[in-house]
Amino acid sequence: MRKQDLLWGLAYPLYQLIGSFRHEASHALVAILQGARITEFVFWPTQGYWGHVSWDGPSTVAAIAAPYVCDLITFLISVFICGVVLFRRRWLWINGVILGVISPLVNSLYNYLGGLRGPNDVGWLLARLSPPLVHGYFWVTMGLYLVGLVMVLTVSRTARATWSGT
Repeated sequence: MRKQDLLWGLAYPLYQLIGSFRHEASHALVAILQGARITEFVFWPTQGYWGHVSWDGPSTVAAIAAPYVCDLITFLISVFICGVVLFRRRWLWINGVILGVISPLVNSLYNYLGGLRGPNDVGWLLARLSPPLVHGYFWVTMGLYLVGLVMVLTVSRTARATWSGT
């Protein structure tokens, strides 16, 4: 990493809003696909949460778990793109890594740890599903996210081009 790459950390509030939008939109999309009507959609910090979505109808496992499946899909696509494509503009690669590789890790880890302490999506899943299944999913995916992050930062075409100075 270059020193100037760290300046992208100043964009954290924007990355957080994009990640919150992805998280809440995942809940909403699955709820809609199950016949619900969205009554409230908020993706900025409010009421002690980063965001929330409300809908008419039951809260199903699919609707509650949707953000974590979306995290995994986003991660897999982003690791492939950020690992294989040689980006001519380094800032595009950095933002792809942040939004597609780091953001799913942060979202899953934050919500997993929150679910261990109290009621949130993960707490809801732990109360209704087999806890070893829920813990296993998060441990496997977070481990995968860490391995993918290391790979993208060390062996991707853009990272290698940066290290070699080309």
